[in-house]
Amino acid sequence: MKHKIDPRQNSLFDPERQNFSRVGYDRLDQGWQGIFRRSLLAVMPADELATEFSGDTGRLSKELYSMAGLVVITEMRGWTSQEAADAYMFDLSVQYALNVGHQAVELSYRTVERYQRLFRERELAQDVFERVTKTLAEELQIEVDKQRLDSTHLFSDMAILSRTQLMAVCIRRFLIQLKRHQNNEYALLDAQVRERCMASDKRLFSQTPPEGNARAQLRQRVAEDLLMLIDRFAGHERITSMSSYKAMVRVFSEQCKMVGGKVALRKKTGGRTMQNPSDPDATYDGHKGKGYQVQLSETCHPDNPVQLITCAIPQTAADEDGDALPLVVDQLEQADLKPDKILADTLYGSDDNQQLCEDKDIDLVAPVRGPAPKKNRFPTTDAQKRLASRRSAEKTEEWRHTYRLRAGIEGTNSGLKRRMELGKLRVRGKKSVFNVVLLKATGWNIFRAADAMVYKTKRTIQTRIIAPNAALSLLLDLLGQVECPQGARCEFRSHWQIKTPELLVA
Repeated sequence: MKHKIDPRQNSLFDPERQNFSRVGYDRLDQGWQGIFRRSLLAVMPADELATEFSGDTGRLSKELYSMAGLVVITEMRGWTSQEAADAYMFDLSVQYALNVGHQAVELSYRTVERYQRLFRERELAQDVFERVTKTLAEELQIEVDKQRLDSTHLFSDMAILSRTQLMAVCIRRFLIQLKRHQNNEYALLDAQVRERCMASDKRLFSQTPPEGNARAQLRQRVAEDLLMLIDRFAGHERITSMSSYKAMVRVFSEQCKMVGGKVALRKKTGGRTMQNPSDPDATYDGHKGKGYQVQLSETCHPDNPVQLITCAIPQTAADEDGDALPLVVDQLEQADLKPDKILADTLYGSDDNQQLCEDKDIDLVAPVRGPAPKKNRFPTTDAQKRLASRRSAEKTEEWRHTYRLRAGIEGTNSGLKRRMELGKLRVRGKKSVFNVVLLKATGWNIFRAADAMVYKTKRTIQTRIIAPNAALSLLLDLLGQVECPQGARCEFRSHWQIKTPELLVA
Protein backbone atom coordinates (compact mmCIF):
# COMPACT_ATOMS: atom_id res chain seq x y z
CA MET A 1 0.00 0.00 0.00
CA LYS A 2 1.27 3.47 -0.82
CA HIS A 3 2.88 5.50 1.93
CA LYS A 4 3.80 9.07 1.02
CA ILE A 5 4.34 12.05 3.30
CA ASP A 6 4.73 15.39 1.58
CA PRO A 7 8.13 16.70 2.77
CA ARG A 8 6.91 20.27 2.35
CA GLN A 9 4.53 19.83 5.31
CA ASN A 10 6.66 21.20 8.13
CA SER A 11 5.75 20.77 11.79
CA LEU A 12 5.04 23.76 14.00
CA PHE A 13 8.23 23.23 16.01
CA ASP A 14 11.44 21.66 14.81
CA PRO A 15 11.78 18.34 16.71
CA GLU A 16 15.28 17.77 15.35
CA ARG A 17 16.91 20.41 17.54
CA GLN A 18 16.55 18.26 20.65
CA ASN A 19 18.52 15.42 19.04
CA PHE A 20 21.64 17.45 18.24
CA SER A 21 23.84 20.03 19.85
CA ARG A 22 23.73 23.57 18.52
CA VAL A 23 26.97 23.10 16.61
CA GLY A 24 25.90 19.71 15.28
CA TYR A 25 22.53 20.98 14.14
CA ASP A 26 24.10 23.95 12.36
CA ARG A 27 26.52 21.67 10.53
CA LEU A 28 23.69 19.40 9.39
CA ASP A 29 21.58 22.34 8.31
CA GLN A 30 24.45 23.85 6.28
CA GLY A 31 25.70 20.54 4.85
CA TRP A 32 24.36 18.30 2.12
CA GLN A 33 21.89 16.83 4.64
CA GLY A 34 20.19 20.20 5.10
CA ILE A 35 20.07 20.83 1.35
CA PHE A 36 18.55 17.41 0.78
CA ARG A 37 15.93 17.87 3.49
CA ARG A 38 14.92 21.42 2.54
CA SER A 39 15.05 21.41 -1.24
CA LEU A 40 15.66 18.01 -2.82
CA LEU A 41 13.44 15.60 -0.92
CA ALA A 42 10.34 17.21 -2.46
CA VAL A 43 11.58 16.56 -6.03
CA MET A 44 12.21 12.84 -5.55
CA PRO A 45 10.09 10.62 -7.89
CA ALA A 46 7.64 9.41 -5.25
CA ASP A 47 4.68 9.60 -7.64
CA GLU A 48 6.45 7.37 -10.17
CA LEU A 49 7.30 4.81 -7.49
CA ALA A 50 3.74 4.93 -6.12
CA THR A 51 2.44 3.24 -9.28
CA GLU A 52 4.13 0.03 -8.08
CA PHE A 53 1.92 -0.08 -4.97
CA SER A 54 -1.80 -0.31 -4.34
CA GLY A 55 -3.68 2.66 -3.01
CA ASP A 56 -5.66 0.76 -0.36
CA THR A 57 -4.55 -2.88 -0.11
CA GLY A 58 -1.40 -4.70 0.92
CA ARG A 59 1.21 -4.02 3.53
CA LEU A 60 2.20 -0.38 4.05
CA SER A 61 5.23 0.50 1.92
CA LYS A 62 8.23 2.41 3.17
CA GLU A 63 7.85 6.16 2.90
CA LEU A 64 8.41 6.76 -0.82
CA TYR A 65 10.10 10.15 -0.69
CA SER A 66 12.64 8.88 1.81
CA MET A 67 13.28 5.63 -0.09
CA ALA A 68 13.84 7.49 -3.37
CA GLY A 69 16.20 9.81 -1.54
CA LEU A 70 18.04 6.85 0.00
CA VAL A 71 18.69 5.40 -3.46
CA VAL A 72 20.32 8.70 -4.50
CA ILE A 73 22.36 8.95 -1.28
CA THR A 74 23.50 5.33 -1.62
CA GLU A 75 25.24 6.04 -4.94
CA MET A 76 26.38 9.45 -3.73
CA ARG A 77 28.20 7.89 -0.78
CA GLY A 78 29.24 4.68 -2.56
CA TRP A 79 27.39 2.36 -0.16
CA THR A 80 26.36 -1.24 -0.64
CA SER A 81 22.70 -2.08 -0.08
CA GLN A 82 23.51 -3.34 3.44
CA GLU A 83 25.43 -0.18 4.30
CA ALA A 84 22.51 1.89 3.02
CA ALA A 85 20.04 -0.03 5.19
CA ASP A 86 22.30 0.42 8.24
CA ALA A 87 22.62 4.15 7.59
CA TYR A 88 18.83 4.45 7.27
CA MET A 89 18.38 2.79 10.68
CA PHE A 90 21.34 4.08 12.70
CA ASP A 91 22.83 7.21 11.08
CA LEU A 92 21.15 10.29 12.58
CA SER A 93 22.42 12.58 9.82
CA VAL A 94 20.86 10.37 7.10
CA GLN A 95 17.61 10.19 9.04
CA TYR A 96 17.65 13.97 9.27
CA ALA A 97 18.26 14.34 5.52
CA LEU A 98 15.43 11.94 4.67
CA ASN A 99 13.03 13.31 7.32
CA VAL A 100 12.15 9.86 8.72
CA GLY A 101 12.58 10.58 12.43
CA HIS A 102 14.73 8.59 14.82
CA GLN A 103 12.27 6.27 16.56
CA ALA A 104 11.75 2.61 15.57
CA VAL A 105 13.25 3.01 12.10
CA GLU A 106 13.82 -0.32 10.35
CA LEU A 107 14.84 -1.35 6.86
CA SER A 108 16.13 -4.47 5.12
CA TYR A 109 18.86 -4.45 2.49
CA ARG A 110 16.48 -6.41 0.25
CA THR A 111 14.10 -3.45 0.33
CA VAL A 112 16.94 -1.14 -0.73
CA GLU A 113 17.72 -3.47 -3.65
CA ARG A 114 14.04 -3.50 -4.64
CA TYR A 115 13.91 0.29 -4.93
CA GLN A 116 17.22 0.29 -6.79
CA ARG A 117 15.70 -2.17 -9.25
CA LEU A 118 12.66 0.09 -9.69
CA PHE A 119 14.96 3.03 -10.41
CA ARG A 120 16.82 0.95 -12.98
CA GLU A 121 13.81 -0.56 -14.73
CA ARG A 122 11.85 2.69 -14.87
CA GLU A 123 14.95 4.73 -15.82
CA LEU A 124 14.24 7.30 -13.10
CA ALA A 125 17.86 8.39 -12.66
CA GLN A 126 17.73 10.78 -15.63
CA ASP A 127 14.61 12.47 -14.29
CA VAL A 128 16.12 12.76 -10.80
CA PHE A 129 19.33 14.27 -12.18
CA GLU A 130 17.43 16.94 -14.14
CA ARG A 131 15.15 17.83 -11.22
CA VAL A 132 17.97 18.08 -8.69
CA THR A 133 20.22 20.07 -11.04
CA LYS A 134 17.52 22.58 -11.90
CA THR A 135 16.55 23.00 -8.23
CA LEU A 136 20.16 23.60 -7.15
CA ALA A 137 20.84 25.97 -10.06
CA GLU A 138 17.84 28.11 -9.08
CA GLU A 139 18.62 28.05 -5.36
CA LEU A 140 22.30 28.94 -5.81
CA GLN A 141 21.59 31.34 -8.70
CA ILE A 142 23.99 29.53 -10.99
CA GLU A 143 24.70 31.20 -14.33
CA VAL A 144 24.45 28.63 -17.14
CA ASP A 145 25.34 30.88 -20.08
CA LYS A 146 28.92 29.50 -20.18
CA GLN A 147 29.51 25.75 -20.11
CA ARG A 148 32.32 23.32 -20.91
CA LEU A 149 32.03 19.83 -22.38
CA ASP A 150 34.16 16.71 -22.14
CA SER A 151 33.90 12.94 -21.76
CA THR A 152 35.50 10.60 -19.22
CA HIS A 153 36.05 6.84 -19.40
CA LEU A 154 34.82 4.37 -16.80
CA PHE A 155 34.86 0.63 -16.21
CA SER A 156 32.04 -1.65 -15.16
CA ASP A 157 32.49 -4.61 -12.84
CA MET A 158 33.90 -6.96 -15.46
CA ALA A 159 37.24 -8.61 -16.13
CA ILE A 160 39.45 -7.35 -18.97
CA LEU A 161 39.88 -10.30 -21.36
CA SER A 162 42.14 -10.92 -24.32
CA ARG A 163 40.68 -12.32 -27.55
CA THR A 164 41.66 -15.88 -26.63
CA GLN A 165 40.28 -15.51 -23.11
CA LEU A 166 37.06 -14.03 -24.47
CA MET A 167 36.38 -17.02 -26.72
CA ALA A 168 37.41 -19.51 -24.01
CA VAL A 169 35.15 -17.88 -21.41
CA CYS A 170 32.20 -17.94 -23.83
CA ILE A 171 32.73 -21.66 -24.43
CA ARG A 172 33.05 -22.45 -20.73
CA ARG A 173 29.91 -20.46 -19.82
CA PHE A 174 27.99 -22.29 -22.53
CA LEU A 175 29.11 -25.73 -21.35
CA ILE A 176 28.20 -24.94 -17.75
CA GLN A 177 24.73 -23.85 -18.81
CA LEU A 178 24.42 -26.85 -21.13
CA LYS A 179 25.35 -29.25 -18.33
CA ARG A 180 22.79 -27.65 -16.02
CA HIS A 181 19.83 -27.61 -18.43
CA GLN A 182 20.68 -30.21 -21.10
CA ASN A 183 22.83 -32.76 -19.32
CA ASN A 184 22.17 -35.52 -21.88
CA GLU A 185 23.54 -33.34 -24.70
CA TYR A 186 26.52 -32.42 -22.55
CA ALA A 187 27.33 -36.06 -21.88
CA LEU A 188 27.39 -36.83 -25.62
CA LEU A 189 30.30 -34.43 -26.16
CA ASP A 190 33.78 -35.92 -26.50
CA ALA A 191 35.48 -36.27 -23.11
CA GLN A 192 38.66 -34.56 -24.31
CA VAL A 193 36.66 -31.62 -25.63
CA ARG A 194 34.82 -31.27 -22.34
CA GLU A 195 38.02 -31.43 -20.30
CA ARG A 196 39.80 -28.95 -22.54
CA CYS A 197 36.96 -26.45 -22.84
CA MET A 198 35.85 -26.57 -19.21
CA ALA A 199 39.30 -25.44 -18.04
CA SER A 200 39.48 -21.89 -16.74
CA ASP A 201 41.16 -19.30 -18.90
CA LYS A 202 44.10 -19.09 -16.47
CA ARG A 203 44.67 -22.85 -16.58
CA LEU A 204 44.34 -22.73 -20.36
CA PHE A 205 47.24 -20.30 -20.66
CA SER A 206 49.37 -22.02 -18.02
CA GLN A 207 49.51 -25.17 -20.16
CA THR A 208 50.88 -23.25 -23.15
CA PRO A 209 54.48 -21.95 -23.29
CA PRO A 210 54.64 -18.24 -24.15
CA GLU A 211 57.44 -18.48 -26.69
CA GLY A 212 57.09 -19.12 -30.41
CA ASN A 213 53.72 -19.49 -32.09
CA ALA A 214 52.17 -21.39 -29.19
CA ARG A 215 49.83 -18.54 -28.28
CA ALA A 216 48.67 -18.17 -31.89
CA GLN A 217 48.09 -21.94 -32.09
CA LEU A 218 46.12 -21.82 -28.84
CA ARG A 219 43.94 -18.98 -30.16
CA GLN A 220 43.33 -20.93 -33.37
CA ARG A 221 42.32 -24.06 -31.45
CA VAL A 222 39.91 -22.15 -29.23
CA ALA A 223 38.33 -20.54 -32.30
CA GLU A 224 37.87 -23.96 -33.91
CA ASP A 225 36.26 -25.31 -30.71
CA LEU A 226 33.94 -22.34 -30.74
CA LEU A 227 32.82 -23.06 -34.30
CA MET A 228 32.44 -26.78 -33.57
CA LEU A 229 30.02 -26.12 -30.69
CA ILE A 230 28.04 -23.57 -32.70
CA ASP A 231 27.58 -25.98 -35.61
CA ARG A 232 26.84 -28.99 -33.40
CA PHE A 233 23.84 -27.40 -31.66
CA ALA A 234 22.64 -25.09 -34.45
CA GLY A 235 19.54 -27.22 -35.05
CA HIS A 236 18.59 -27.58 -31.38
CA GLU A 237 15.87 -25.01 -30.73
CA ARG A 238 16.08 -24.96 -26.94
CA ILE A 239 19.86 -24.72 -26.92
CA THR A 240 20.06 -21.96 -29.53
CA SER A 241 17.73 -19.85 -27.39
CA MET A 242 20.19 -19.93 -24.48
CA SER A 243 21.98 -16.63 -23.78
CA SER A 244 25.37 -18.34 -23.62
CA TYR A 245 24.88 -19.87 -27.09
CA LYS A 246 23.92 -16.47 -28.53
CA ALA A 247 27.06 -15.01 -26.95
CA MET A 248 29.19 -17.65 -28.71
CA VAL A 249 27.61 -16.84 -32.05
CA ARG A 250 28.19 -13.11 -31.59
CA VAL A 251 31.81 -13.50 -30.50
CA PHE A 252 32.61 -15.82 -33.40
CA SER A 253 31.11 -13.42 -35.94
CA GLU A 254 33.05 -10.49 -34.46
CA GLN A 255 36.41 -12.19 -33.89
CA CYS A 256 36.60 -14.84 -36.64
CA LYS A 257 35.81 -15.42 -40.29
CA MET A 258 35.82 -18.35 -42.71
CA VAL A 259 38.58 -18.40 -45.33
CA GLY A 260 38.66 -21.35 -47.71
CA GLY A 261 36.55 -23.49 -45.38
CA LYS A 262 38.87 -22.85 -42.42
CA VAL A 263 38.59 -20.58 -39.38
CA ALA A 264 40.73 -17.45 -39.42
CA LEU A 265 41.06 -14.67 -36.85
CA ARG A 266 40.12 -11.16 -37.94
CA LYS A 267 43.01 -8.70 -37.83
CA LYS A 268 40.76 -5.77 -36.91
CA THR A 269 37.47 -6.18 -35.12
CA GLY A 270 36.37 -2.59 -34.49
CA GLY A 271 35.15 -1.09 -31.25
CA ARG A 272 31.54 -2.27 -31.16
CA THR A 273 32.39 -5.84 -30.21
CA MET A 274 31.68 -7.86 -27.09
CA GLN A 275 34.43 -7.47 -24.51
CA ASN A 276 33.10 -9.84 -21.85
CA PRO A 277 30.01 -12.08 -21.92
CA SER A 278 29.16 -10.96 -18.38
CA ASP A 279 28.70 -7.41 -19.73
CA PRO A 280 27.69 -7.71 -23.39
CA ASP A 281 26.95 -3.97 -23.69
CA ALA A 282 30.52 -2.81 -22.98
CA THR A 283 32.54 -1.82 -26.04
CA TYR A 284 36.11 -0.77 -26.89
CA ASP A 285 37.85 2.51 -27.61
CA GLY A 286 41.36 2.40 -29.04
CA HIS A 287 42.50 5.34 -26.95
CA LYS A 288 40.69 4.81 -23.62
CA GLY A 289 40.14 1.05 -23.53
CA LYS A 290 37.19 -1.21 -22.77
CA GLY A 291 34.05 -0.20 -20.92
CA TYR A 292 31.84 2.89 -21.00
CA GLN A 293 32.09 6.67 -21.01
CA VAL A 294 29.94 9.62 -19.99
CA GLN A 295 29.55 12.99 -21.70
CA LEU A 296 29.59 15.80 -19.13
CA SER A 297 28.61 19.42 -19.55
CA GLU A 298 29.43 21.78 -16.67
CA THR A 299 28.88 25.45 -15.96
CA CYS A 300 32.03 27.60 -16.02
CA HIS A 301 30.85 31.15 -15.33
CA PRO A 302 33.47 32.93 -13.16
CA ASP A 303 30.80 34.53 -10.94
CA ASN A 304 29.26 31.20 -9.88
CA PRO A 305 29.97 30.15 -6.27
CA VAL A 306 30.45 26.59 -7.56
CA GLN A 307 30.13 24.90 -10.93
CA LEU A 308 27.40 22.27 -11.45
CA ILE A 309 27.10 19.46 -13.98
CA THR A 310 24.17 20.40 -16.20
CA CYS A 311 24.15 17.40 -18.54
CA ALA A 312 25.32 13.79 -18.19
CA ILE A 313 24.88 11.31 -21.06
CA PRO A 314 26.25 7.80 -20.41
CA GLN A 315 27.51 5.96 -23.51
CA THR A 316 29.51 2.92 -24.47
CA ALA A 317 33.23 3.35 -25.09
CA ALA A 318 32.90 3.04 -28.88
CA ASP A 319 30.67 6.11 -29.24
CA GLU A 320 32.40 9.10 -30.83
CA ASP A 321 32.71 12.32 -28.83
CA GLY A 322 31.95 14.46 -31.86
CA ASP A 323 28.60 12.74 -32.37
CA ALA A 324 27.57 13.49 -28.77
CA LEU A 325 27.37 17.27 -29.11
CA PRO A 326 23.88 17.30 -30.71
CA LEU A 327 22.63 15.03 -27.91
CA VAL A 328 24.07 17.35 -25.27
CA VAL A 329 22.54 20.45 -26.85
CA ASP A 330 19.11 18.79 -27.12
CA GLN A 331 19.19 17.67 -23.49
CA LEU A 332 20.23 21.12 -22.27
CA GLU A 333 17.41 22.70 -24.28
CA GLN A 334 14.84 20.31 -22.82
CA ALA A 335 16.07 21.02 -19.29
CA ASP A 336 15.95 24.81 -19.92
CA LEU A 337 19.71 25.02 -19.24
CA LYS A 338 20.91 25.94 -22.74
CA PRO A 339 24.14 28.01 -22.70
CA ASP A 340 25.25 30.88 -24.89
CA LYS A 341 28.79 29.51 -25.14
CA ILE A 342 30.19 25.95 -25.02
CA LEU A 343 33.89 25.25 -24.58
CA ALA A 344 35.03 21.85 -25.87
CA ASP A 345 38.15 20.08 -27.10
CA THR A 346 39.15 19.29 -30.66
CA LEU A 347 36.98 16.17 -31.04
CA TYR A 348 33.81 18.26 -30.74
CA GLY A 349 34.94 21.04 -33.06
CA SER A 350 33.83 19.75 -36.44
CA ASP A 351 32.28 22.11 -38.95
CA ASP A 352 28.94 20.27 -38.69
CA ASN A 353 28.87 20.81 -34.93
CA GLN A 354 29.80 24.44 -35.42
CA GLN A 355 26.89 24.93 -37.82
CA LEU A 356 24.53 23.12 -35.47
CA CYS A 357 25.46 25.40 -32.58
CA GLU A 358 25.04 28.51 -34.73
CA ASP A 359 21.52 27.40 -35.61
CA LYS A 360 20.84 27.05 -31.87
CA ASP A 361 22.35 30.49 -31.10
CA ILE A 362 25.27 28.88 -29.27
CA ASP A 363 28.89 29.91 -29.67
CA LEU A 364 31.02 26.74 -29.88
CA VAL A 365 34.62 27.45 -28.86
CA ALA A 366 36.74 24.45 -29.87
CA PRO A 367 40.04 24.05 -31.75
CA VAL A 368 39.84 23.01 -35.38
CA ARG A 369 40.69 19.37 -35.92
CA GLY A 370 43.36 18.40 -38.41
CA PRO A 371 46.35 20.23 -39.90
CA ALA A 372 46.08 23.57 -41.64
CA PRO A 373 46.19 23.51 -45.46
CA LYS A 374 49.52 23.98 -47.17
CA LYS A 375 50.75 27.42 -48.14
CA ASN A 376 49.48 29.03 -51.32
CA ARG A 377 46.25 27.00 -51.07
CA PHE A 378 43.27 29.22 -50.57
CA PRO A 379 39.92 27.95 -49.25
CA THR A 380 37.30 27.51 -51.92
CA THR A 381 34.24 25.92 -50.33
CA ASP A 382 32.16 27.50 -47.57
CA ALA A 383 33.31 24.86 -45.08
CA GLN A 384 36.97 25.55 -45.86
CA LYS A 385 36.45 29.27 -45.42
CA ARG A 386 34.78 28.75 -42.04
CA LEU A 387 37.61 26.49 -40.88
CA ALA A 388 40.22 28.99 -42.05
CA SER A 389 38.45 31.75 -40.14
CA ARG A 390 38.38 29.64 -36.98
CA ARG A 391 42.09 28.80 -37.31
CA SER A 392 42.88 32.50 -37.50
CA ALA A 393 40.76 33.22 -34.42
CA GLU A 394 42.59 30.53 -32.43
CA LYS A 395 45.83 32.53 -32.68
CA THR A 396 44.37 35.59 -30.94
CA GLU A 397 44.86 36.32 -27.24
CA GLU A 398 41.13 36.88 -26.79
CA TRP A 399 40.32 33.34 -28.00
CA ARG A 400 42.96 31.84 -25.70
CA HIS A 401 41.65 33.82 -22.73
CA THR A 402 38.14 32.51 -23.38
CA TYR A 403 39.21 28.92 -24.00
CA ARG A 404 41.31 28.60 -20.84
CA LEU A 405 38.16 27.95 -18.78
CA ARG A 406 37.71 24.59 -20.52
CA ALA A 407 40.57 23.03 -18.56
CA GLY A 408 38.53 23.18 -15.35
CA ILE A 409 36.38 20.22 -16.38
CA GLU A 410 39.41 17.94 -16.08
CA GLY A 411 39.29 18.55 -12.35
CA THR A 412 35.62 17.56 -12.34
CA ASN A 413 36.42 14.32 -14.17
CA SER A 414 39.14 13.55 -11.64
CA GLY A 415 36.90 14.45 -8.70
CA LEU A 416 34.11 12.20 -9.92
CA LYS A 417 36.51 9.26 -10.03
CA ARG A 418 38.16 9.98 -6.69
CA ARG A 419 35.24 11.17 -4.58
CA MET A 420 32.32 9.45 -6.32
CA GLU A 421 34.20 6.28 -7.40
CA LEU A 422 33.00 6.75 -10.96
CA GLY A 423 36.09 5.21 -12.55
CA LYS A 424 35.31 1.65 -11.42
CA LEU A 425 31.67 0.81 -10.79
CA ARG A 426 30.23 -2.09 -8.79
CA VAL A 427 27.67 -2.94 -11.46
CA ARG A 428 27.71 -4.14 -15.04
CA GLY A 429 25.25 -4.07 -17.89
CA LYS A 430 24.04 -1.02 -19.78
CA LYS A 431 20.95 -0.28 -17.67
CA SER A 432 22.74 -0.63 -14.35
CA VAL A 433 25.80 1.35 -15.46
CA PHE A 434 23.75 4.22 -16.92
CA ASN A 435 21.58 4.35 -13.79
CA VAL A 436 24.57 4.53 -11.43
CA VAL A 437 26.43 7.11 -13.54
CA LEU A 438 23.48 9.52 -13.49
CA LEU A 439 22.95 9.10 -9.75
CA LYS A 440 26.64 9.73 -9.05
CA ALA A 441 26.52 12.88 -11.18
CA THR A 442 23.50 13.93 -9.11
CA GLY A 443 25.45 13.29 -5.92
CA TRP A 444 28.36 15.36 -7.20
CA ASN A 445 26.07 18.35 -7.70
CA ILE A 446 24.69 17.91 -4.18
CA PHE A 447 28.19 17.91 -2.69
CA ARG A 448 29.11 20.99 -4.72
CA ALA A 449 25.99 22.77 -3.50
CA ALA A 450 26.97 21.93 0.08
CA ASP A 451 30.40 23.49 -0.54
CA ALA A 452 28.66 26.63 -1.78
CA MET A 453 26.52 26.78 1.36
CA VAL A 454 29.59 26.50 3.60
CA TYR A 455 31.31 29.27 1.66
CA LYS A 456 28.21 31.46 1.89
CA THR A 457 27.94 30.87 5.64
CA LYS A 458 31.57 31.79 6.25
CA ARG A 459 31.16 35.02 4.28
CA THR A 460 28.02 35.88 6.25
CA ILE A 461 29.71 35.25 9.60
CA GLN A 462 32.74 37.28 8.56
CA THR A 463 30.55 40.20 7.55
CA ARG A 464 28.55 40.10 10.79
CA ILE A 465 31.61 39.93 13.05
CA ILE A 466 34.02 42.25 11.29
CA ALA A 467 31.72 44.93 9.91
CA PRO A 468 28.02 44.78 10.83
CA ASN A 469 27.59 48.37 9.66
CA ALA A 470 29.63 51.29 8.46
CA ALA A 471 29.53 53.15 11.79
CA LEU A 472 30.96 50.23 13.78
CA SER A 473 33.58 49.68 11.11
CA LEU A 474 34.83 53.24 11.38
CA LEU A 475 34.74 53.08 15.17
CA LEU A 476 36.91 49.94 15.22
CA ASP A 477 39.39 51.60 12.88
CA LEU A 478 39.61 54.57 15.23
CA LEU A 479 40.08 52.45 18.32
CA GLY A 480 42.58 50.17 16.62
CA GLN A 481 42.64 47.62 19.40
CA VAL A 482 40.04 46.54 21.96
CA GLU A 483 40.23 44.42 25.05
CA CYS A 484 38.77 40.90 24.69
CA PRO A 485 36.73 39.45 27.58
CA GLN A 486 39.47 36.91 28.28
CA GLY A 487 42.07 39.61 28.62
CA ALA A 488 43.79 38.95 25.28
CA ARG A 489 44.55 41.74 22.84
CA CYS A 490 42.39 41.45 19.70
CA GLU A 491 42.99 43.56 16.61
CA PHE A 492 40.14 44.36 14.20
CA ARG A 493 40.52 45.55 10.68
CA SER A 494 37.57 46.78 8.63
CA HIS A 495 37.05 46.12 4.93
CA TRP A 496 34.28 48.72 4.61
CA GLN A 497 34.88 51.98 2.78
CA ILE A 498 33.13 54.75 4.68
CA LYS A 499 31.81 57.58 2.50
CA THR A 500 29.38 59.11 5.02
CA PRO A 501 31.00 59.83 8.39
CA GLU A 502 27.72 61.47 9.47
CA LEU A 503 26.54 57.96 10.46
CA LEU A 504 28.55 58.33 13.66
CA VAL A 505 26.12 60.98 14.88
CA ALA A 506 23.53 58.30 15.60
